[in-house]
Amino acid sequence: MSNRTARGTKGFTLLELIVVLFILTLVIAMVAPTFSHSFGQTQLKASARDIAALCRFARTQAIANQDVLEVVLDRQTNRYWLRGPGWIVGRLSGIDRVSTVEDSEQQVQMRQARVRSLPSGVSLKSVLLATGPLQSDERGAIAFFPQGSSTGGSIDLSDAKGRAYRIVVDPSVGMARISTAENV
Repeated sequence: MSNRTARGTKGFTLLELIVVLFILTLVIAMVAPTFSHSFGQTQLKASARDIAALCRFARTQAIANQDVLEVVLDRQTNRYWLRGPGWIVGRLSGIDRVSTVEDSEQQVQMRQARVRSLPSGVSLKSVLLATGPLQSDERGAIAFFPQGSSTGGSIDLSDAKGRAYRIVVDPSVGMARISTAENV
């Protein structure tokens, strides 16, 4: 009889397992929205950092190579990339995609590199350049010059929940700065 009693006390009953699974389900249901909120914020911040890093890179390469490089922003497709003379852009390492375009105004072959798309849910909410604001279906560029200056501009990134970051490129020194944007 003692063997039977010892065997019956080992393990968990079905009711105990159901209660534990119910508690785990409740905990996961309460914690999951926090992770999705955090993930969306992380994607937005990473996108802002990547655009600012591309601006800093363009400035550095413009100074080092003594030529003009541009960071192109396309509001319609939510993409951005580096554009410059083929002899500079063709030498850069870590190029994701390179395409050559003819610039009819300057009679120069420009190459595009490091083409990036913003993650879903993140958009170029507004772009203010030296020439004025870009409309939602327009493309524009911030140019970086050999002496370190730029045409300057302000780029607002936003997500579906209204969170936003602003990247400001100072025209006099060409440096990019990131800040949180209110009411974008």
